[in-house]
Amino acid sequence: MSLQNQSFSLTIPINIKYGLNVVQNELAKAIKSENKEKVLIVSDKGLVKAGLIDQLTTTLNENGIQSTIYSDVEPNPTADSVMDGLKVYTEKGCEMIIAVGGGSAMDYAKALAVVATHPGHIIEYTVGGKEITNNLPLIYAIPTTVGTGSEVTAVSVLTDSSAGRKIGVVSPYIVPNIAFIDPTLTYSLPRQHVAATGCDALVHAIESYTSISANPITDGLALQAIRMIAYNLPQTYAHEDNIEARAQVHLASTIAGVAFWYSGLGIVHSCSHPMSARYHVPHGLANAILLPYVVEHNLISNVKKYAEIARIFEPKLVLEDDMNAAKKLVPILREFLNLLDIPKDFSYLGIDFTEEAIDQLAEDAMNDHGTVHFNPRKAYKEDIINIYKKVLKS
Repeated sequence: MSLQNQSFSLTIPINIKYGLNVVQNELAKAIKSENKEKVLIVSDKGLVKAGLIDQLTTTLNENGIQSTIYSDVEPNPTADSVMDGLKVYTEKGCEMIIAVGGGSAMDYAKALAVVATHPGHIIEYTVGGKEITNNLPLIYAIPTTVGTGSEVTAVSVLTDSSAGRKIGVVSPYIVPNIAFIDPTLTYSLPRQHVAATGCDALVHAIESYTSISANPITDGLALQAIRMIAYNLPQTYAHEDNIEARAQVHLASTIAGVAFWYSGLGIVHSCSHPMSARYHVPHGLANAILLPYVVEHNLISNVKKYAEIARIFEPKLVLEDDMNAAKKLVPILREFLNLLDIPKDFSYLGIDFTEEAIDQLAEDAMNDHGTVHFNPRKAYKEDIINIYKKVLKS
């Protein structure tokens, strides 16, 4: 990468606290240091049922901190649902928000922080809409999956149900103030979620590394995340008691999150967002299924970088030239995903996708302006249609 023709700016406005039991040891202390007494915990019913939220509220109560639980966050949260959370936040007189869960909880909390201090509907503050000012409540993020990255980014992705599409709220002011990265909170994660969310983090890292907006700093972060995931995700999928592997993947997700926030993502995300919005495919799973197909399409755009990724998975490829190494990446990724029992395509949905449906998905992908423009190979609608036709087998 030539530096003489490049300039970039990178500021990381977030406090990342990592460690086993870091939430139990430091969360209440951090809240009290800000003189806050009433918090809203944003999560989902699954984590409440698992008892994780009770553990959290017990710790807060012991430290004189009142907590209200909002557990109605659904996968791919809708813009309208954010307004429901606002009612609870206001009625209970909450002073800050704690997001506990995966990307959906993080996205929801960040959007809720906007409407808690800005009048109107959250849709009014999506990209190109009203300005978001610096008066948001504190946001603390506690990821419980191994692949969101949303705990360190300035974007909230929501679903506009009326339009059947993903929308984004983007502002440096919605970056969580503290991200608590605590691997112990992921120990009860079902292995299917480990696979899907871990692959989501892998996609974040690969798309960050190959983005047209990548720079040497994001490259270093992305490559480290790829290494940590490639070596450890199959191990932690195979056995949840492999604590070291789980910790490696959990932290790698955050590292990849920092990388992609500053370099951007690509058309894996452009194509996966419509699958989640229209067909309710979990985000991480959609990304995982699409990854080999998009890499195959993008390969010619940056052979050297794709070769470097391949060599992380297969070190012996250092003996081969870049083109030969890069060509091996797609079969390497397919075998890696097979180890994690990721479906090869979307045929498991049992849907017969019409030409019209595929065209609509491609149109949605092309309108995903937060991702499509950073892809290393310029995306045209016909390219997106061809990718969908390969992956939407029935």
